[in-house]
Amino acid sequence: MIDLADTVDLDVFRRYAGISLPRHVSYPMPSWWKDVDGDEASSMLRESDEQDPGFDLSLYLHIPFCETLCKFCACNRVIQRHDATGAVEVTNSYVSALKRDIRSLAGSIDNKRSMRQVHYGGGSPTYLSDEQLREIHTTLLESFALAPDAEVAMEVDPRNLDADRLQALHDTGIKRLSMGIQDFDEQVQKHIRRVQPFDLVSGIVSHARDVGFESINFDLIYGMPYQSPDTIRDVVDKTIELAPDRIAYYHYAQIPERIATQRGMDYTKLPDSETKLEMFLIGLERFEAAGYAFIGLDHFAKPDEGLSKALDDGSLQRNFQGMTTGGGLRLLGVGASAISQLPDVGFLQHFKDHAEYAACIDANRSPVQRGMRFSFDDRVRQAVLSDLYCTARLQRATIESRFDIDVADYFSREMTILRDLERDGLVTIDDNGDVEVTCPLGRVLIRNVAAVFDAYLDPEAYRLGDAVRFSANA
Repeated sequence: MIDLADTVDLDVFRRYAGISLPRHVSYPMPSWWKDVDGDEASSMLRESDEQDPGFDLSLYLHIPFCETLCKFCACNRVIQRHDATGAVEVTNSYVSALKRDIRSLAGSIDNKRSMRQVHYGGGSPTYLSDEQLREIHTTLLESFALAPDAEVAMEVDPRNLDADRLQALHDTGIKRLSMGIQDFDEQVQKHIRRVQPFDLVSGIVSHARDVGFESINFDLIYGMPYQSPDTIRDVVDKTIELAPDRIAYYHYAQIPERIATQRGMDYTKLPDSETKLEMFLIGLERFEAAGYAFIGLDHFAKPDEGLSKALDDGSLQRNFQGMTTGGGLRLLGVGASAISQLPDVGFLQHFKDHAEYAACIDANRSPVQRGMRFSFDDRVRQAVLSDLYCTARLQRATIESRFDIDVADYFSREMTILRDLERDGLVTIDDNGDVEVTCPLGRVLIRNVAAVFDAYLDPEAYRLGDAVRFSANA
């Protein structure tokens, strides 16, 4: 058992916990993005392409289809049974549009620049057939210069896998699997409509190792209905038994006003904030004891895994895929809702509706719906937030050298607020002005620390001597 009172200052935790704050998978957050037409999108891509020195490439491909609906899910997805009328036509149409999107993107940039990272996300990419996935990947190989050592990853549903399917994915060129596990408890699985017994997952992991995948990732979620410290302890121990190379240990966000599927969750069985704190600490204690490195806000990785190496060499980043390698790459998105992150330029996002996206591609129109150009201030704050989330520290000299600013002057208001957080034990600030987030309290409340640097949140809502209480202006 973990004695919370001996681990963190519960009075401080209670004052800060439960405040609605961004997770900062992007900065600025998408709520601030504006409509972007095709001309502006092309201009931003061209501007990014002409940067000197240029950026190597990372590609995200979004496959929105799923066979069944999971109650917790906040992803952009289309629920469609394989045997439903028109299912084949819908997926064939989408795959066709995706291939044209890949070719069009390659023709609009310097496609000879090395592509060092590819991520198939969803939805569930394994909803598509082996042949459809091969067609997409072949189009990618024909259109871009994929580096021999590129990290090629795919989100997979264990329920859609067997030994033959795994071999086909590996033969296609997939090197890392990201498995949506969430929980191993039968009651929890039934409630969230994601039933995949431990023995099934164990068998898939064993087959994947035999086939030769370089890395296996588990996505776990704590804080859902019917979860308790005891069930989470069992989930963590079973995960350690299966020994994935990296682990995403996400805190469940209950936002039914925005995600209709979550309205089916049993609110009466949601754990309270202190129980969720204990769940987080169980994962932190047990994963570290098993040899995993604690990375960023909510990830763990084996010391020799790419995520740990990225933390060591400074290439770790936080984006829409969570904590990832490839910092310094230009992220290009294809598919419905896909986002391109163009360093020092801005964000671009495609239409979310898969049919509207495909219609744009069929009509030779830009599939970009919205985005945002970065200001100088956006870029500075992006760097600060990245440092905080990825490394749990802010090194003054690094920011000053990169942007030619005086951190103490540029962030005078923010540093005053941080002194208050320092008194509460969330951060420490040394004589050089470097900031380090404490562990475990500061890491648990790191969004409260990061929110101090978010210029799009209302600073008037902050009260010295109390919790960081921000509210969005939008």
